[in-house]
Amino acid sequence: MRQSPDRGASELISVPSTVTHARSLMPRRLTIVQGHPDPHGKRLCHALADAYAEGAAAAGHEITRIEVAQLDFPILRTQEEFERGDLPEMLVGARDGIVSAQHLVAIFPLWHGTMPALLKAFLEQVMRPGVALEYRTHGFPRKLLTGR
Repeated sequence: MRQSPDRGASELISVPSTVTHARSLMPRRLTIVQGHPDPHGKRLCHALADAYAEGAAAAGHEITRIEVAQLDFPILRTQEEFERGDLPEMLVGARDGIVSAQHLVAIFPLWHGTMPALLKAFLEQVMRPGVALEYRTHGFPRKLLTGR
């Protein structure tokens, strides 16, 4: 039984046990990107990432965790760097974790209404052409990470 999101708090709907059981039998590769820029680990985002990882591991899922604040990488400054530059070696594992994930979780605080600059810089580095989008000569890019 679980609460229905569109019903009163006291109403419950029944979920067949075969549905929930079938989901738990399919381990997945999960990547958690913890994007709080404070490397000391005493923030709500760190606790949320810990809880998510513990729950997913207990359910039998394979977990890859990326702590953005622990990575030392340069920011991209030009379109040329983004399109043709080499990915810094320290980010190859992070990129591979994102690409191989069947489920991707990003946890970060909202600063001035958006993600922290360090997380944005990280995403710009790892989401180069061919990772998140396949750019084409005409039309919109093709999405490569759809469904995660």
